Amino acid sequence: MYEAFVIFSQTNNTSIEIYAQEIQSFYANSVGEKPVLEVSSQTIFVAFEGIQFSINRNCQPQVALESKELSRFAMSDREKIAKSTCRLEISGTKDSQMNYFNDFLFLIQCAEQLGTVWTFNVRQGEFM
Repeated sequence: MYEAFVIFSQTNNTSIEIYAQEIQSFYANSVGEKPVLEVSSQTIFVAFEGIQFSINRNCQPQVALESKELSRFAMSDREKIAKSTCRLEISGTKDSQMNYFNDFLFLIQCAEQLGTVWTFNVRQGEFM
């Protein structure tokens, strides 16, 4: 199972629709399996034949509090991370053979194309 928080800088307030467009553009230009994307409110569902990823844009008040807590684990940019009020929460269904690990990384890479972000691996408790 994959889980990560993509923490936005204060100046990066990208909409879920723009992020979905970035994902679509990436896969349109790739030679591998093309996922089916569905955008619903503040969530994107990215479905491949063997796995489904869910990406939720979370800007609730607790995100600011949690950003301060997570910033303690960062090697750099602690002050900037601590000021974050919005993030993407990426999760994927079970993938015991890790067939879709690269796709997990591609989804993070697409978010990185939109501005300054930091990625926190929830399962390992550290920044990537």
